[in-house]
Amino acid sequence: MNNKSGGAGKRLRQQFATGWICMSALFAAFTFTSCRDMGPAPVVPAEAYVSKPSGNLAAGDEISVSFSGAPEMNTKQKIQPNGMVSLPMVGDVSAAGRTIHSLQSALTARYQTHLQDPSVVVSLESAAAGVYLSGQVLRPGKVPLDRPMTALEAIMEAGGFTPLANPKQVIVVRNQNGKQQRYVLNMNEALSGAGSSPFYVRPYDVIYVKQSAW
Repeated sequence: MNNKSGGAGKRLRQQFATGWICMSALFAAFTFTSCRDMGPAPVVPAEAYVSKPSGNLAAGDEISVSFSGAPEMNTKQKIQPNGMVSLPMVGDVSAAGRTIHSLQSALTARYQTHLQDPSVVVSLESAAAGVYLSGQVLRPGKVPLDRPMTALEAIMEAGGFTPLANPKQVIVVRNQNGKQQRYVLNMNEALSGAGSSPFYVRPYDVIYVKQSAW
């Protein structure tokens, strides 16, 4: 009876050992395959560390037009798909492709013959272009890109990191010359006060904050 019990125990230990070896091998294969498929992220280009102006107005941008001499004409307009805005007294005016300063000057010239004080002030209310945040941020979604903005600022606009976030693994996906590039950023350097160059986002970048492994 004791011999039978000992034999059964030995077989059980052998089966456990075999199962453990198989599981270890599968885990190693999975890890290797995952790492191989991801591949190394490309080096962050130098131009990503350079601030660019917010650029020209585009279709979908919402602008505010204020008239110093006729405040009752003040209006907010969304730039139409054809690039135009429709304004009192002067009708359709081309806005897309212009800077705010250029549009302001053009409108002031247009209203010279219509108003005693033709001064016009144009400001951007909301930008159509933006960046998209996902993963471990408090408010995933679109952040309007109405000014030069760093990746860290975009994350803060989305409410900041969640408690589960891994700031060392922030992925930026960018459509560049018809191809998608993936950059991996370590935000811990900026958060800890270490000297690091800011990464400036571009319109339609996708920022994904990974979850911490612990």
